[in-house]
Parts: sequence; C-alpha cells; structure tokens
Amino acid sequence: MWYFIGWSSFFIFFKTYLGFKAVGRENVPKKGAFVFASNHSSYFDPILLGTSLYRSLNYMARENLFWKPLFGWAMRQVHAFPVKRDSGDLGALKQALRILKDEKPLVIFPEGTRSRDKNLRRAKPGVGFIVAKAGVPVIPVYIDGSLEALPGSLKTLKRHPVAVYIGKPIVFDLNNGLKGKEAYQRISDEIMEHIAALRDEHVGKAG
Repeated sequence: MWYFIGWSSFFIFFKTYLGFKAVGRENVPKKGAFVFASNHSSYFDPILLGTSLYRSLNYMARENLFWKPLFGWAMRQVHAFPVKRDSGDLGALKQALRILKDEKPLVIFPEGTRSRDKNLRRAKPGVGFIVAKAGVPVIPVYIDGSLEALPGSLKTLKRHPVAVYIGKPIVFDLNNGLKGKEAYQRISDEIMEHIAALRDEHVGKAG
C-alpha cells in the first residue's frame, strides 16, 4: 500500500513539476527477475526509477539512511534494504540474491555512489557478482536531468526536465573463460557501456 501511495504521489509531482518522461518501458518484462542498472547523480534517482515502471522495485541503499527510525521504516516500506558501501557486505549480497531468486526486480547503481559532475565512472565489481550468481537479465538505464533538478538536498530543488531512458535486456554469457573478480568486473564494465550507449543515443555524447 505505502509503495503505491508513494509511487502515485511522486509520479504526479515529477510529471507536473519536472516534465518527467520514461522512454523504453516496453523493454521491461511484465514478470520475472532482472537487475535495473542505472547511472546515479542525484538523490532523486531511486525515486525516478521507481516511477518509471508499473512494477514495484527493490533497492539497495546505504546503511546510514536507515539509522533514523521513521525514515528507516519508510525506506523499508518502499522495498529498500541496507548495504555497507565501504566493505564487502555479504549479508546485503545474500539479500540481493534472495530477491532475484524470488523473481523480483532489483535496482543497482553500478558506480556505487553518486557522480557529482554527471560523468560516468567505472562500475564496481559487485553488480557483476550479483548478475553472475543470479543469472538474470540486466536492463540498463540512463537518467538525464536529475542532477540539475536536485543537485543536493531538497533545499536545492530546481524546475528542470528529467527523463529515464530504458534499454533492452542484456543476457550475459557466463562461460566466457573469465573467473572470479575479473569476470565480475567485465560484466560490470559491459553494463556501464550499455548505460553510456543510452546516454549517447538519447542525450548526446559526453564531452
């Protein structure tokens, strides 16, 4: 219930105030698990991804967001769970794999943190690990305009168009001869290449 209430409220706000649009919804399967992998430059990004689909999503979110009881409760109501970003959080990885095993979609920001200048950074191997272990498709996503709309806290909110561009599912060949961290990093790098391709196609080449 809370997820739907939040989804409806933010969808109306994004649509009316920020001219929000989502392109490529047809690329998202109506059922089954997938990793929704996106660039990340603003606090708005997780909410924009949620409102871009008509399916409920699950999120990995940094641990300190759950420290305040009320806010932590709200995070869990929208299907978020905590992860320790500065260390290998085995518990969070297991939770991510459980979600995907249960045929639910999972949002991951491969870069691991926000980019303050819109430049795409190299992905962490963690997303590659999850994809390799879960064996699910990855749907690449590029978010445009969120940094301009919300460069910092809510006090910095500006009226600026935002868009979510959703690519076609990618299925990785897990028998490519690579093993361990090398294999996971290669998957992560390829995901970022697809995200960059979406940016170049819809927004224009960087630089």
